[in-house]
Amino acid sequence: MLEHNVVTWTSKILANARKGFNDKALNCFIQMLRDGFDPNAATFSTTITVCGQSLRPSFGTSIHCLILKKGFTQQLFVASGLVTMYSKHDCITEARRVFDEMPVRDAVSWNSMIAGYSQLGLNREACSLFYQMIRDCDTLESFVNNFSIASVLKACGGMGSIRTGKSVHCYAMKFGFHLDTFVCGSVIDMYAKCGCLNNAQRVFDRMENRDLVVWNTMITGYAQNDYEEEALELFYQMLYKGFYPNETSYSSVLKASAAMSDLAVGRCFHANTLKHGFLSDVYVGTALVDMYSKCMDMKNAERAFLEMKKRNLVTYNVLITGYSLTSLYGKALKTYLELQTEGMKPDSFTFIGLFSSCSTSDAVAEGAQVHSHSIMLGLDSDVSVGNSIVNFYSKCGLIECALKAFESIYTPNAISWAGIISGFVHNGMEDRAVEQFCKMHKLFHKTDEFSSSSALKAVASWVAIEQGKPLHAHVIKSGFECTVYVGSALIDMYAKCGMVKDACKLFLKMHEKNVVSWNSMIMGYAQNGSFKEAMLLFQEMIDSGILPTSVTFVGVLFACSHAGLVEEGRNFYKLMVYNYGIPPSVEHCACMVDLLGRAGYLEEAETFLLDSPFREEPGIWGPLLAACGVYNNSDVGSRAAQHCLWLEPRHSSTYTLLSNIYASSKLWNNVTRIRDLMKEKGVEKEPGFSCLRLGTE
Repeated sequence: MLEHNVVTWTSKILANARKGFNDKALNCFIQMLRDGFDPNAATFSTTITVCGQSLRPSFGTSIHCLILKKGFTQQLFVASGLVTMYSKHDCITEARRVFDEMPVRDAVSWNSMIAGYSQLGLNREACSLFYQMIRDCDTLESFVNNFSIASVLKACGGMGSIRTGKSVHCYAMKFGFHLDTFVCGSVIDMYAKCGCLNNAQRVFDRMENRDLVVWNTMITGYAQNDYEEEALELFYQMLYKGFYPNETSYSSVLKASAAMSDLAVGRCFHANTLKHGFLSDVYVGTALVDMYSKCMDMKNAERAFLEMKKRNLVTYNVLITGYSLTSLYGKALKTYLELQTEGMKPDSFTFIGLFSSCSTSDAVAEGAQVHSHSIMLGLDSDVSVGNSIVNFYSKCGLIECALKAFESIYTPNAISWAGIISGFVHNGMEDRAVEQFCKMHKLFHKTDEFSSSSALKAVASWVAIEQGKPLHAHVIKSGFECTVYVGSALIDMYAKCGMVKDACKLFLKMHEKNVVSWNSMIMGYAQNGSFKEAMLLFQEMIDSGILPTSVTFVGVLFACSHAGLVEEGRNFYKLMVYNYGIPPSVEHCACMVDLLGRAGYLEEAETFLLDSPFREEPGIWGPLLAACGVYNNSDVGSRAAQHCLWLEPRHSSTYTLLSNIYASSKLWNNVTRIRDLMKEKGVEKEPGFSCLRLGTE
């Protein structure tokens, strides 16, 4: 009679569990104990399964204690259920303890333990346990299933281990899971996360039956690996095949649109998400905010943010990052306060965005407060946040504060070292930058390409080839010579040191070049008087499909100025503004004034300056005044001098140049007036000096 009642109670527990009434099932178990009935192995196994599905992990711990008391831990199904329960509640240590104490293990216990490790990101442990299962189990066919294969593939993708991933893929084919849609999706995801898009596409193409999850996995893989156009093409192919996109689909293509900075495509997908009712999804909403932010359209980013019914921390972080990209530090700080008001706890990404937004001299005080908040929350010890603090203080000119922040990073990584070295370069302390690089090399006996390129920039600014050559030898030994960043820095260094032939050799030697590499070589030619070569290289750059930047045109305009190529300079300036839509900077305008002034077009140069947005920039009238001195033009010269004196009233060179212009025109009264004005304002002519760098034996 007693056994019958236990079976009845167990059946009630099972019936409620099958209907999804987990609380009722657990209440039945409690009532059974109150009525004086002892559970059997089946009761415990069923109840433990319910605990794994419920939101009451503490109840499962209590039942585990009862199982220990009643002596059922040696029962295979009970122990296996405990492993599954603890794994589902992320209690991985407890799950492993039960697993290790099991005298015999079944497929459920092995696979639950592997899945538990994989879900928690303990990827090495998941892979290690999978191979242990293969070694220990005689009949692998009854242990390895599509669930275990998928779990291990997820772990391989998390580690980025393509070698282990390929090995698991081979096991999947060996046991006949290569046709399983679930496993194929996991294989594609693994290859995509390891950056092997060709392998992922090959598996995708061979699949006879694809579901929406597989399509999304392949689209996401392309988007995450910077193949944005391929991601969009595959999305449209999915539509053509009759699949209806879901939240994941739109999140992926919006990410691709953001990476492409294609606002038109992004708006199109925004309309589609609105049409199909996906705007309420937090991931789609966050992707929209991110897309508009990266396209610098903060007005629509804010609108998308406000239209979201539900937001998470990632949403707030994305908006803060958007404000940092557009230098709106006030709004970034306001958003930071809002997320705290909503009861959210900021993370490292929050502070990275905040420090980036405050990295201007106008926001030093605000950035210091953000630093204090990061210390209060214990996030300043995070290496990524520490790197952002170093970058913030460096850009604000507080290099000693940057050095303190660097020294407080517990385990600085390559980015940390590159950041402090760049900080010294940015603040004109090239000797300390090289000193820091040498310290890094002494501590770790190795460097990376980013710190090496920063040290090379320091040597280039220092114009010290005797320090540059040993550094070049070091990067050759480290294998960085032909990388994009180091190669470009080497070209810049040799060019600034007047060794343009060596710079050219390095440029031709580089297997991969970006726009910085081309700009460095063009500027190198221009600065060293190889004006024809600079022009030819510019044309070669355009023919190679590389879009020129603002720096590119500074180089070609500089070359035109010093070669006296007035018409070519005018054409390049028009090409920059009207064809490439690059707004002119102070450097471009200074080059044009210098170009026109050197050629004697003084009135045109003056008109150009008056029409430019930089007419009140200190120093920009200097080249025109110098040209007036060459051509003895006292009319334009006096007007240029008036601007110079108004902008920089204590700059002695202005008085000297204007005095020389008047003297050349024999306007002696004006010469006397200028000298009297200098005495009146207390301006003294600065004596010239020469500087020689002496070598040592």
